[in-house]
Amino acid sequence: MIFKKVINFIYLNFPNIYIYLKKNIKKQINFPMNPHIFFKKNLNKNAIIVEAGAADGWDTLFFAKEFPNASIYSLEPVKELHETLTKKTSNFTNVHIFKLAFDFKSDNSIIYIPNLESTYYGAASLLLPDEVLNQHPDIDFSKKENVQTITLDEFLLNQNINKIDLLWFDLQGKEPDVLFASKKIHLINYIYTEVSVVSNYKNQKLYPELKKFLINHNFKIIFEDIRWEDGGNVLFKNKKFF
Repeated sequence: MIFKKVINFIYLNFPNIYIYLKKNIKKQINFPMNPHIFFKKNLNKNAIIVEAGAADGWDTLFFAKEFPNASIYSLEPVKELHETLTKKTSNFTNVHIFKLAFDFKSDNSIIYIPNLESTYYGAASLLLPDEVLNQHPDIDFSKKENVQTITLDEFLLNQNINKIDLLWFDLQGKEPDVLFASKKIHLINYIYTEVSVVSNYKNQKLYPELKKFLINHNFKIIFEDIRWEDGGNVLFKNKKFF
């Protein structure tokens, strides 16, 4: 019991030590980690944060409150979620909202939307649902919308962004396509991204391919949190940033 309390204290107050212990003492990298705790300790207070797949703004509000001097660019293409996000963040001058979806090209596309009243309200994707229908048989993609897409590079150019301290990605299978198409990932310090180990959506690229790509582009894994059968979330850091 005392040991668990000590570990919990380290987890909550010293996430970097916790990560070191998990990686080097237990020799395992796949473990749960609260990214909010990590970034409270490690992210620049004047950070530039680009968040895509912001949904109803739960993470957006965390960053807006914890980093009042940061510049937060949040993208959400689904009309209803975009409206909710806009209302929730209307009092924060450091948050900039865009009704856009990141993709490998700037164009228009169809987004497939689940029931927004369900626990899967954040599962909308530009990709056709596939294995996700088997993994979560109660999910229902009964709605579609036309949305505007934009590449990461064009977005950075349009917003005159010359560096990203944190890229926060929840694109339901589109994360690799966006990163593979970018010529500017060297401008990113941290990438926190959802990853898949099964094809939840048709033609999506899976985590091993994304992992190889980012490691080949000078990123290292800070922690992996792949606790579900179909995937999880991973934090990468650019080794060129201090």
